[in-house]
Amino acid sequence: MKVLVTTDGSDNALKAVKRALELAEKEDAKVTIMSVALYPTSEFDDLPLSIQKKLDADAKDAIAKAKAIFDKKGIAVDTALETGIVPANNILRKAKEGKFDLILMGSTGVTGLTRILMGSTASKVAAHAPCSVSVVR
Repeated sequence: MKVLVTTDGSDNALKAVKRALELAEKEDAKVTIMSVALYPTSEFDDLPLSIQKKLDADAKDAIAKAKAIFDKKGIAVDTALETGIVPANNILRKAKEGKFDLILMGSTGVTGLTRILMGSTASKVAAHAPCSVSVVR
């Protein structure tokens, strides 16, 4: 079984990572940890370098935090860092190209104007995924 687990470093995302670890331990699942820096490099080259570095660092930190959970148990895991405006699109493309059997992701509970404008990443992924999706709370 191939599992794609997404993380933004939030508590709910880390719960999804721990669920992926359980699958790796119990079912010998091959896990890939993925995070998306929230901007496309080519379209936002004019952003101040400090903002670009912060967005990249946040995504890299999320992956490192998740990978450390697997490293502690001595279980190999792949990682993927991407950039984009709509993380759901990156996740869906990765799931399709990688022929994953399951996507695990946390429910982040985004509210207010951000949710109205962007919608829920988990909802978009669940609606359009080429495989099963589990949203961990």
